[in-house]
Amino acid sequence: MHVRELAQALLVALFLGGCGSAAAPAPRHAAGPAGPAPAAALRAAPPAEPAPPPLRLPCEGDDLVGCTNGCADHQIEDCVTLGSMYLGGAIVSMDVERAVGLFKEACVEGSARGCLRLGDAYHDRLARADAAGAAGGAEGAGGADEAALYWHVRACHAGANLGCLAAGRAYLQGQGAGADPGRAAALFRRVCERGNAPACVELGHLHAKGEGVERDGSKAIELFTKACKLGLDEGCLLASRSGDVLPPRD
Repeated sequence: MHVRELAQALLVALFLGGCGSAAAPAPRHAAGPAGPAPAAALRAAPPAEPAPPPLRLPCEGDDLVGCTNGCADHQIEDCVTLGSMYLGGAIVSMDVERAVGLFKEACVEGSARGCLRLGDAYHDRLARADAAGAAGGAEGAGGADEAALYWHVRACHAGANLGCLAAGRAYLQGQGAGADPGRAAALFRRVCERGNAPACVELGHLHAKGEGVERDGSKAIELFTKACKLGLDEGCLLASRSGDVLPPRD
């Protein structure tokens, strides 16, 4: 075989071998099923909490417009302050009927201050006794006393110390109801324990005389001393005539 023929045969063999050895494209791997989604993604997002209402301070005692608007927006204590304006007559023309209505609505809504102001209005004879309403008071001084006691008791139950004190004094004196020193003592005790000095003095007097409670001179002195320590000079005088018990001073 000639050299040329050998060379041609070699070239053909090399060409055919190159074509047979060409790398096949790498097989594509089929994508497997997607893994489980994270637990956090499966949980539904909690609903957004509503924004708290904006802070709203009570109206000032001389802000007629602010109190009127606040009361219209169902700000109960603004209604009480507005009623006080109508009862006083200094900032707006006196309107006792409107004042009583505002106090009563506020009291029914749970305002201890509204109940207290309403009881005070009857006690001071500023409100008409025949407007006692839920108190059921009859017309006249007796009806006013009944109404005052009724609303002061409600004020007491709503948390007003002064309501308990006023109701206790009414029961003690028989105003608006028959005299009941025992019930008066219970009311005085309740607010004395809360730190009301006049109530401690009243309860001390009952223990000193044995009215409605057991007569106990030591208990009376203890109560007078407590009133003194709470800053009431009357308690100091009753606790020690010699001046040994003194109220706290700055």
